[in-house]
Amino acid sequence: MKIIVTGASGFVGSEIIRQCLQNPKIATVVAVARRPVSVPDGTPASKFRSVVVPNYDDYPEDALEAFSGANACIWTVAVTPAKTKGMSSGDVRKVCHEYTLAGLQAIWSSEPARPFRFLYMSGAVAERNQSKPLWVMAEYRRMRACRSHP
Repeated sequence: MKIIVTGASGFVGSEIIRQCLQNPKIATVVAVARRPVSVPDGTPASKFRSVVVPNYDDYPEDALEAFSGANACIWTVAVTPAKTKGMSSGDVRKVCHEYTLAGLQAIWSSEPARPFRFLYMSGAVAERNQSKPLWVMAEYRRMRACRSHP
């Protein structure tokens, strides 16, 4: 099994990578981040590949090659609620929604394995019911929840 982990340099992403590398059912882990990611101590380097993507809007050819044949992606690129206070709603939407769709489109264009699984890591105050009245951080909470493709 080949797994792509985005946001690989972050807290959650780095732990997911460590767990994946220790799993004997996973043959390859592609760590995607804006800077190089090192192999976690005590894990097999032979299963690990770091891919640098300076901008999650645009994927270089080496990233697309690394994505080819992947069975799954665990997407951990996000903005935490605390960090949204200093950002415009457009910037938050770009990181939480547009980058995700651009990444998924890049992966899909690289011919992943079928079936392909995509796990979007979100949960901080996410609301699945998109019609529910929300009094606090409504736009952010709806954006973080399960949505269909526009």
